[in-house]
Amino acid sequence: MSHTLTRLILGTALALVPGLPLAAVASDGAPTAPTPPPAQRVMRTDNAAELARHIAALRTAPFKDTDGQPFHFDSLKGKVVWVNQWAHWCAPCVAEFRVMRQVQEQVGADKLEIVLVSRLRDWEKDQAYVKEHDLPWRQVVLDLPPGTSRELYADVSMNPPEQPAIGTAFPMSTFLGKDGQGLRFDRHPVPVTQAGEPQNQHDVDLLVKTLTQWAGRS
Repeated sequence: MSHTLTRLILGTALALVPGLPLAAVASDGAPTAPTPPPAQRVMRTDNAAELARHIAALRTAPFKDTDGQPFHFDSLKGKVVWVNQWAHWCAPCVAEFRVMRQVQEQVGADKLEIVLVSRLRDWEKDQAYVKEHDLPWRQVVLDLPPGTSRELYADVSMNPPEQPAIGTAFPMSTFLGKDGQGLRFDRHPVPVTQAGEPQNQHDVDLLVKTLTQWAGRS
């Protein structure tokens, strides 16, 4: 048996061993290193350190409202705040809006404020989408030009600090308490179908209960 054929058989066998990462086989028959998994994004956390980094970024980052005036999340103290980072082109983002309306109606708009956060590149089209669909929520834009303040953007979007350039995954939600402190970060507080229906009504009920409890804290 030739050495080339032996290497080819060995490489194929290694690639199929259970429990080992699937390896590619080079043209000479030798197995190459397995492709590393994609970088992981934070999906949900109430971890104090991660939340502190994220909330500090929300307070530091330059936001502007639809009138072009500076906006600070501390101005909403006294209410629970649902900060939703989104984009008009993001199907999972807009699919959440029906549930967000339902949750706010049940908790009470006087107790729960929803703020939609856009990126600068999407700002104009995001505003047009909100107007067209008559969404009642406050809109602000993260006024960071593309390619600048990568670490700050990573913290705002809850990307791993060692990988600040990773692409942002929408949607993402941050919940602030009445004192302005971070309570939880969750990319999908209520998983929904493409049609915007909750996959499980229990998730809606649980979120309403949780937000109502947070709103009742003195």
